[in-house]
Amino acid sequence: MPPPVSLVAALDRRAAHGGIDAVNAHLLSRTGAAERMRLGRQAEACEPDALRLSVQLGRGRDAKAAWLHHEALRAAAGRCVGTVLSLLAPHEVPKVCASQSSWSVVQTARELRRRIALLDADELLRDTANGRACRAAYWHELTTTRVVVRRVAPAASRP
Repeated sequence: MPPPVSLVAALDRRAAHGGIDAVNAHLLSRTGAAERMRLGRQAEACEPDALRLSVQLGRGRDAKAAWLHHEALRAAAGRCVGTVLSLLAPHEVPKVCASQSSWSVVQTARELRRRIALLDADELLRDTANGRACRAAYWHELTTTRVVVRRVAPAASRP
């Protein structure tokens, strides 16, 4: 009996025959939903082949599929940022170095600060273009989006 084919190998084979967009269409279908969730979990767990495939599938034409793959990569970036950044083209970094849609405002602020600190602490990532771009994307989101926390003067001192 032949060994079972891994999910990533099966999706790679499907991509080789039908292309990335065909794989994304399958993963968005009812029959592919379980595979899509499994691939996302594997990418979030920093499995190298799943990360590679998620990056490739995120380059497809279907915006919903790309968003789902980028969400998995965003989660992975919190665990294995160096591996994730090594797979990305420079223009893809801001799409992945962003908050996850499921995070609350407080969780977003905390997680963005944690991820910035991780990048600052890693000398190798600090010196790469993708590392700098990722830090800039996190910083931009932290300082210009819904998570911005500004000090407001007490009511008594306002004119």
